Amino acid sequence: MFVCAGNGENFDFAISVGVGLIESAINLTQICIKNKPNFLCFVGSAGSYDLNLPLLEICTSQESTQIEASFFEDKSYTPIQLHQKSINDVSCETINKIKTLGLRSVIVNSSNYITTDMQIAKKFLKQGVLLENMEFYSVSSVAKKFQIPCMGIFCVSNYCNAQAHQDFIKNHHIIIKKIEEVIKKVVSK
Repeated sequence: MFVCAGNGENFDFAISVGVGLIESAINLTQICIKNKPNFLCFVGSAGSYDLNLPLLEICTSQESTQIEASFFEDKSYTPIQLHQKSINDVSCETINKIKTLGLRSVIVNSSNYITTDMQIAKKFLKQGVLLENMEFYSVSSVAKKFQIPCMGIFCVSNYCNAQAHQDFIKNHHIIIKKIEEVIKKVVSK
């Protein structure tokens, strides 16, 4: 099953689960309770912490983090697990097809906020985290709870700097097309 955030980032082949950590967790949990899918693939845009990662590149992920910026300044702590890997079920045909495309595999951080400070972005980068997407950690958390193989496909929409929102808006229509092209390759294989 393909899922996306919705709210302007919609795809004909994906079910919208909502924006941010909370909406996506609640809505995806309801979907999984009603009709547990064989796999989950989240598709959407992502901001890059790495200025060397080209805009509009397509990346995949099976690893997610949920780290807030205050963590890097020793101004917060959390009892939750900050990093998780998705269940890797080698029998999942769709995920295996996606892997054959040779896309860069990255770690994605999720938060209900968009990073606009390059100094903070560099701190994520030092942790090995390349992208941020608001929903992926909650999607992968729900998938893990229900023992569902999970993956994300992301198109880099912007860098995590002061221009983040403007670049996201400027590139939004291209992002949608690029993700649709990747999914067509997967479905047609």
